[in-house]
Amino acid sequence: TIEKNITDKDPAVITQIIRIGDNADKTQQFKLDKLTRVRIYAIGEGQNREMYDYGWIENSDKRVVWEMTYGMTFHAGGGRKNRSVNTTIMLEKGNYTLHYMSDDSHSFDDWNTDPPDDPSMWGITLYDADK
Repeated sequence: TIEKNITDKDPAVITQIIRIGDNADKTQQFKLDKLTRVRIYAIGEGQNREMYDYGWIENSDKRVVWEMTYGMTFHAGGGRKNRSVNTTIMLEKGNYTLHYMSDDSHSFDDWNTDPPDDPSMWGITLYDADK
């Protein structure tokens, strides 16, 4: 597995919430200056068609414009409940809030089954897909 060093700032990264522990409710504000192709890479916990650790994006009106759902995820390696999404969406120019929420177990550095293949990216990262 390839683990990125968290201190290596990838110039394509718009914002990220990663290495998330138990019982987290994290947000990160970001602004887009133009219509942008955004690549979303997220790893979380889900099983039985439900997500327990997952992320979403809200616009300035607090409307959810993207959410990590079980149906869009695939196995992220390790335990079966490790789920990942790697997709690209278009977001209009504007202000947004990135969210990531986790439940009370199975999270970064406190796994209760085998960790995913890319454990340091547990959480959500947004990239400018054109950079």
